[in-house]
Amino acid sequence: MLLQALLLALWAGYCSFDDQGPQMLRRPLLVGPMVGIILGDLETALVISATLELMWMGLGNMAGYQTPDMIVGTIVGTSFAITSGSEIAAGVALATTVAVLSQQLILIVGFIRQFFAPWADRLALTGNFNSLLKIEAAGALLQFAVRAIPTFLVIYLGSGVIDQVLAYIPAEVLSSLNVASRILPAVGLSILMTIIMKNGMWAFLIFGFVLNAYLGLDILPITLIALAFGTLYLWIMQIKDQQQAAPAPVATTADVDGEGEYDL
Repeated sequence: MLLQALLLALWAGYCSFDDQGPQMLRRPLLVGPMVGIILGDLETALVISATLELMWMGLGNMAGYQTPDMIVGTIVGTSFAITSGSEIAAGVALATTVAVLSQQLILIVGFIRQFFAPWADRLALTGNFNSLLKIEAAGALLQFAVRAIPTFLVIYLGSGVIDQVLAYIPAEVLSSLNVASRILPAVGLSILMTIIMKNGMWAFLIFGFVLNAYLGLDILPITLIALAFGTLYLWIMQIKDQQQAAPAPVATTADVDGEGEYDL
């Protein structure tokens, strides 16, 4: 189990770099199958991954909001269901708990990483570029470890370590983290709205609200409708940009002479 725990930890650490990328590798349907390959039960991994994907389909990091960690949650929940032979529901329940706990850890690490930027700025002013590379390496290592280490500990030591961690954390701290996790979505949405509420984009927001609140559509049909409108809007803006970029017609000598023939 040690080798499998190490491989799963390496996979979690590798997926962690998706925070700085397109944020697609974090999806359970991409994370879970590798767990099944490592543990030798791809069928169970696919079932749990599909279940978690449906449950977390609408999640995505938005401005300052950090979603529950789908990477660690998927890996731990899937591996627990495979190794213990439990039902799918047990793996999904554990994945949800671990995802929320890992979310709080990522928020703390993200706060620590904020101090890297002014540190790097001071080094840049002194021209110490070798130290800048070391800060970059330290940030990458921290990004890798924030998911690799918890994944290894939970899988190698067993799911009981989660209950032990929760028992040692004061209730006030858990309550504060819970309140903060509820506030951050509102903060992230407000930051995002300052961007989209420009150039008439508020009309799309109202249209989406009407589709959900008054017509009762779920997130998937609204997303498909938004995709269609977004594609049409992109095409219209591209045509508009091409028309604006096209040079104005310039009168040639032949045109002037031709007009002159009729000038009496």
